[in-house]
Amino acid sequence: MMLTTMFKMDWEVGDDILIGWPDHGRAPQKFQLVEVQIEGPVFRGRVTDGNKEGGFMIIVNCPDVVLEQIADAASAKVGFKVIASSLRCFVDSEIFRSLDYEWYPTPEYANRPRDLTTAVCEISNEIFPIA
Repeated sequence: MMLTTMFKMDWEVGDDILIGWPDHGRAPQKFQLVEVQIEGPVFRGRVTDGNKEGGFMIIVNCPDVVLEQIADAASAKVGFKVIASSLRCFVDSEIFRSLDYEWYPTPEYANRPRDLTTAVCEISNEIFPIA
């Protein structure tokens, strides 16, 4: 039986969100969403604290062992390396492991986040079919 959560999945650009890194002793702090993509169980966000920007991609209700499998399958599907981060992150009210990938704010990398989110959603739906 898979553990399910009540994680909010109706985020919008401009919403405030709490993000922290418990493995580094960084308590959750408030960020503002500047980009949001939600496809099925996949939530990708780009956030700012007013000075810096960062991003994350999580899969809600995904066991760690499956996250590793999804990262491998996504790497094969999109043609660039995707890893299941060993660093846990606190997003809003829950702890997740995120998917990480190389990204830079350049035209060459512009489509990576959206393409990867779509691929991860497709892979997730194959593993956890929607009833």
